[in-house]
Amino acid sequence: MLATNLRLFRAFGIDVLVHWSWFVVAAFEITNRQRAYSSPLWNILENLALFAIVLLHEFGHALACLQVGGKVQRILLWPLGCVASVNPPQRPGAVLWSIAAGPLVNVVLVLILFGSTVACNSFKLLETVPDVRQFCMLCR
Repeated sequence: MLATNLRLFRAFGIDVLVHWSWFVVAAFEITNRQRAYSSPLWNILENLALFAIVLLHEFGHALACLQVGGKVQRILLWPLGCVASVNPPQRPGAVLWSIAAGPLVNVVLVLILFGSTVACNSFKLLETVPDVRQFCMLCR
Protein backbone atom coordinates (compact mmCIF):
# COMPACT_ATOMS: atom_id res chain seq x y z
CA MET A 1 0.00 0.00 0.00
CA LEU A 2 2.80 2.45 0.83
CA ALA A 3 4.32 2.12 -2.66
CA THR A 4 1.33 3.97 -4.13
CA ASN A 5 1.70 6.86 -1.68
CA LEU A 6 3.97 9.88 -1.82
CA ARG A 7 5.45 11.13 1.44
CA LEU A 8 4.83 14.87 1.66
CA PHE A 9 6.44 15.64 5.01
CA ARG A 10 6.88 14.54 8.61
CA ALA A 11 5.56 16.66 11.48
CA PHE A 12 5.39 15.82 15.20
CA GLY A 13 6.79 12.40 14.35
CA ILE A 14 3.89 11.71 11.96
CA ASP A 15 4.41 10.87 8.30
CA VAL A 16 1.95 12.66 6.02
CA LEU A 17 1.34 10.76 2.81
CA VAL A 18 -0.80 11.41 -0.24
CA HIS A 19 -2.14 8.67 -2.50
CA TRP A 20 -1.32 9.11 -6.20
CA SER A 21 -5.02 9.17 -7.10
CA TRP A 22 -5.47 12.42 -5.17
CA PHE A 23 -3.46 14.19 -7.88
CA VAL A 24 -5.69 12.71 -10.60
CA VAL A 25 -8.86 13.87 -8.85
CA ALA A 26 -7.32 17.29 -8.09
CA ALA A 27 -6.33 17.76 -11.74
CA PHE A 28 -9.83 16.75 -12.83
CA GLU A 29 -11.47 19.16 -10.37
CA ILE A 30 -9.18 22.04 -11.28
CA THR A 31 -9.68 21.64 -15.02
CA ASN A 32 -13.40 20.86 -14.74
CA ARG A 33 -14.16 24.03 -12.75
CA GLN A 34 -12.32 26.50 -14.98
CA ARG A 35 -15.39 28.72 -15.30
CA ALA A 36 -15.89 29.02 -11.53
CA TYR A 37 -13.16 31.66 -11.28
CA SER A 38 -11.52 34.19 -13.56
CA SER A 39 -8.13 32.49 -13.10
CA PRO A 40 -7.20 28.81 -12.71
CA LEU A 41 -5.00 29.82 -9.75
CA TRP A 42 -8.18 30.22 -7.69
CA ASN A 43 -9.14 26.62 -8.53
CA ILE A 44 -5.74 25.46 -7.32
CA LEU A 45 -6.07 27.57 -4.16
CA GLU A 46 -9.52 26.12 -3.50
CA ASN A 47 -8.20 22.58 -3.86
CA LEU A 48 -5.26 23.30 -1.56
CA ALA A 49 -7.60 24.89 1.01
CA LEU A 50 -9.75 21.77 1.08
CA PHE A 51 -6.59 19.68 1.42
CA ALA A 52 -5.46 21.82 4.36
CA ILE A 53 -8.84 21.68 6.12
CA VAL A 54 -9.01 17.88 5.89
CA LEU A 55 -5.37 17.56 6.95
CA LEU A 56 -5.87 19.81 9.99
CA HIS A 57 -8.87 17.70 11.02
CA GLU A 58 -6.76 14.55 10.89
CA PHE A 59 -3.90 16.22 12.76
CA GLY A 60 -6.48 16.93 15.47
CA HIS A 61 -7.07 13.19 15.87
CA ALA A 62 -3.37 12.36 15.66
CA LEU A 63 -2.07 14.99 18.07
CA ALA A 64 -4.80 14.18 20.60
CA CYS A 65 -3.80 10.53 20.41
CA LEU A 66 -0.15 11.43 21.02
CA GLN A 67 -1.17 13.69 23.91
CA VAL A 68 -2.79 10.79 25.78
CA GLY A 69 0.17 8.48 25.18
CA GLY A 70 -1.02 6.72 22.05
CA LYS A 71 0.82 5.89 18.86
CA VAL A 72 0.29 7.41 15.44
CA GLN A 73 1.58 5.65 12.34
CA ARG A 74 0.70 8.11 9.60
CA ILE A 75 -1.85 10.38 8.01
CA LEU A 76 -2.89 9.42 4.49
CA LEU A 77 -4.76 11.74 2.15
CA TRP A 78 -6.71 10.13 -0.66
CA PRO A 79 -9.57 11.38 -2.88
CA LEU A 80 -12.37 10.43 -0.49
CA GLY A 81 -10.80 12.14 2.50
CA CYS A 82 -8.02 11.47 4.89
CA VAL A 83 -7.18 8.71 7.35
CA ALA A 84 -5.13 9.09 10.51
CA SER A 85 -3.77 5.73 11.60
CA VAL A 86 -3.92 6.14 15.36
CA ASN A 87 -3.79 3.72 18.27
CA PRO A 88 -4.82 5.47 21.50
CA PRO A 89 -4.47 3.76 24.89
CA GLN A 90 -7.52 1.64 25.61
CA ARG A 91 -8.93 3.97 28.25
CA PRO A 92 -12.34 5.55 27.66
CA GLY A 93 -11.10 9.13 28.08
CA ALA A 94 -8.11 8.60 25.80
CA VAL A 95 -10.18 7.03 23.04
CA LEU A 96 -12.88 9.71 23.32
CA TRP A 97 -10.35 12.53 23.18
CA SER A 98 -8.66 10.99 20.12
CA ILE A 99 -12.04 10.75 18.38
CA ALA A 100 -13.41 14.16 19.41
CA ALA A 101 -10.31 16.24 18.64
CA GLY A 102 -10.81 16.09 14.85
CA PRO A 103 -14.32 17.58 14.90
CA LEU A 104 -13.18 20.12 17.51
CA VAL A 105 -10.56 21.32 15.03
CA ASN A 106 -13.43 21.81 12.55
CA VAL A 107 -15.27 23.99 15.10
CA VAL A 108 -12.20 26.21 15.45
CA LEU A 109 -11.81 26.34 11.65
CA VAL A 110 -15.46 27.37 11.24
CA LEU A 111 -14.88 30.30 13.61
CA ILE A 112 -11.70 31.33 11.78
CA LEU A 113 -13.27 31.02 8.33
CA PHE A 114 -16.41 32.84 9.43
CA GLY A 115 -14.25 35.63 10.85
CA SER A 116 -12.28 35.88 7.62
CA THR A 117 -15.51 36.05 5.61
CA VAL A 118 -16.79 38.84 7.87
CA ALA A 119 -13.47 40.67 7.44
CA CYS A 120 -13.64 40.30 3.64
CA ASN A 121 -17.20 41.58 3.73
CA SER A 122 -16.25 44.60 5.83
CA PHE A 123 -13.54 45.50 3.31
CA LYS A 124 -16.13 45.08 0.51
CA LEU A 125 -14.04 42.36 -1.10
CA LEU A 126 -17.06 40.12 -1.49
CA GLU A 127 -18.77 42.78 -3.59
CA THR A 128 -15.82 44.05 -5.62
CA VAL A 129 -13.86 40.85 -6.27
CA PRO A 130 -16.13 38.05 -7.54
CA ASP A 131 -13.40 35.45 -7.12
CA VAL A 132 -13.17 36.18 -3.38
CA ARG A 133 -16.93 35.79 -3.05
CA GLN A 134 -16.84 32.46 -4.90
CA PHE A 135 -13.87 31.27 -2.80
CA CYS A 136 -15.69 32.23 0.43
CA MET A 137 -18.56 29.96 -0.64
CA LEU A 138 -16.10 27.18 0.20
CA CYS A 139 -16.35 28.31 3.84
CA ARG A 140 -20.09 27.78 4.02
